[in-house]
Amino acid sequence: MTKPYSARTPSHDLSGLWTGFYAYDLTDDAVPFTAWISEDEGTITGSVLEDDITSMEPDGECTSEIIGERRGLDVRFTKIETAGPDGSLELLRYQGDTDPECCVISGVWFFDDPAESSGTFMMTRISGALKAAIQPAAASESQIGRNTED
Repeated sequence: MTKPYSARTPSHDLSGLWTGFYAYDLTDDAVPFTAWISEDEGTITGSVLEDDITSMEPDGECTSEIIGERRGLDVRFTKIETAGPDGSLELLRYQGDTDPECCVISGVWFFDDPAESSGTFMMTRISGALKAAIQPAAASESQIGRNTED
């Protein structure tokens, strides 16, 4: 049973790099994705990169934007993706919970129309915001240092 927002304990920030999957109800097929999330005072924004399962191209990918909120351990966001060549947008709603350390989010996804598909998702933080931003630069500097010493 989900507690009301006011009964939840505030926790860490969700900002960072995430990896996860979503699955359609009644199937075992999981679609992997990577997400970059930024959280500012409970407002969530970010982007998602995933395989384009509707594309005829073998390595097709699609990107989406996300916007939502976190209150305590409750997480809700909308994934906004371009649905077709006409530029129409599809909105997918995600509702779930995070653990107290804000390292895992899991829940359900659905369209506004109940006749459309729905399913579950789970995502795990790979790296926090600062660590994710600094790590590539630090790796480059250490590589440069090794090259000059060799």
